[in-house]
Amino acid sequence: MTPKEVAQTLREIAQLLLLKGENTFRVRAYETGAEAFEALSPDPMAPGGLLERVRTGTLTDISGVGKGIAEKVEELVKTGTLKYLDELWTDLPRGALDLVRVQGVGPKKALRLIRELDVGNLEDLERVVREGKIRELKGFGEKSEKQIGEGIARLKSTSVRRPLWQTRPAAQKLLAKILALPGVHAGAVAGSVRRFAETNGDLDLIVELKEGAQVEPVMDAFCEGAKELIGRGGTKASIRIAEPENLQADLRVVSAGQFATALHHFTGSKQHHVKLRAHARQLGLTLSEYAVARLEDGSRLSIADETEFYAALQMAYIAPELREDHGEIELSLAQARGEGPGLPQVIERKDVRGLLHVHTKWSDGAHTIEDMARAAKAAGLSWLAITDHTVAAGTNPHMTAERLGEQAKEIAAVQQAVGIRVLRGVEVDILKDGSLDLPDEVLKTLDVVIASLHTRHGLDEAAQTERLAKALSNPHVKIWGHPTGRLLGSREPTSMRMEELLALCAKTGVAVECNGTPERLDLSAEWLRHARTVGARVSISVDAHAKEQVENLDWAIGTARRGWTDRERVVNAREADEFLKLWQ
Repeated sequence: MTPKEVAQTLREIAQLLLLKGENTFRVRAYETGAEAFEALSPDPMAPGGLLERVRTGTLTDISGVGKGIAEKVEELVKTGTLKYLDELWTDLPRGALDLVRVQGVGPKKALRLIRELDVGNLEDLERVVREGKIRELKGFGEKSEKQIGEGIARLKSTSVRRPLWQTRPAAQKLLAKILALPGVHAGAVAGSVRRFAETNGDLDLIVELKEGAQVEPVMDAFCEGAKELIGRGGTKASIRIAEPENLQADLRVVSAGQFATALHHFTGSKQHHVKLRAHARQLGLTLSEYAVARLEDGSRLSIADETEFYAALQMAYIAPELREDHGEIELSLAQARGEGPGLPQVIERKDVRGLLHVHTKWSDGAHTIEDMARAAKAAGLSWLAITDHTVAAGTNPHMTAERLGEQAKEIAAVQQAVGIRVLRGVEVDILKDGSLDLPDEVLKTLDVVIASLHTRHGLDEAAQTERLAKALSNPHVKIWGHPTGRLLGSREPTSMRMEELLALCAKTGVAVECNGTPERLDLSAEWLRHARTVGARVSISVDAHAKEQVENLDWAIGTARRGWTDRERVVNAREADEFLKLWQ
């Protein structure tokens, strides 16, 4: 617990008291307390800092901190929770404080909206504005309703979440610029981008300087070219970048020895941290962005990296993509004790041996089979499968039985010339009735058959499930391509009974695809976790239509890791002969 987090809690109490109509003197006391803790050293383990004052009972020596607030802060630091705060929330919706962030909605108006229109969050507020219900309330009117609507729009423009395919490259570009500076020792992208979340609200960068290096050049490089400077201090800065438009990016520069704890802290997730802190307190430890320290005397543990961070908590290392409080903490503790199966051995780039789902000029690809083979070999892969489209996908040209025969000759020649194993395959369309776009006598001659939907995404759930179940029961199908058909931000997942279909894949041996097209990331991490539960195999696929898209492998791996995909279930995490034997 840091002074900043204490201050945030006190401000939350002040806002809740305002909503409840408490007197302004009481509200001001908590705001003053928040200001007092913000003035403390941000490092809770610093001499005279937060932990020392809690330990010595000297919180009331801080100007602006009375006995009542000191008792609450002590409870918060020692237990991680505050009963008084929980009580304040008992009769309010969890989105109540978001309402007062909207220009035109103060605490009194927010409370009336909650009580009289059952508004519980920003989505509810937007709905009642759209329905014209606010103007009907006494004391509001049409002008007030319009002002609130405009306030929502302004707030959304600066707080909208962007898809990972936009945010991750932006974060990596910013980081590369900073890492090129001579005074920088280490740096990393943190936050939900590092956890490979599908959408992100902002960017977080952590940087450690070399001994004796100055911080100003780092700050200058980070802020250079920003669309807007939000704030800049001694070791932190916040900006809005131009692309993606208005996305906030935050930089924190830390001292030597603090990089690992800062990186862990700012990676999140919040839920993971809450449970981790509770566990740390049971061990007599406290966690912050600055250090892991002993509660008893404030002494710091030496933490060189995140593996040592978890070891200090008597835990096995947890990969960033898993830190969402989906049971990873319990499994990590059990693994450290030598009990149970432990955490999944999540797939890594080095584990993937074959490149699946590759298109060429034989259908809608930009490059030849040889181009794609050389790109796969340069990426360190030992084999690839060529899987061009059939007629129903709408590409021209497309694969027919005759053209597959012609393509086989070119594949053999490329394999010889490039020195990489090339498997014959096809991405065959699933037709409306669940049959496939090529006859079985053709499909059985191929090494790899990917069955995919490209049309009729709008069928109802029952009809779509029946259609897919028929296709996935075909004995020649090895992979279910981009299963839900979603496009992040533009097309919702196709309606189907996914639990039933994943169970069918586990039974038939069909691998569900984790498609690395950045705009797809299909299957989602949530469904990949379910695939793990039922024991379905997974294909880490690139869906490459150009040689540069071999790098889609990284997008697929990140999503697969977030989905708890262990390497043993990944069909292309093995050499070609082993891959082919999976269906024999």
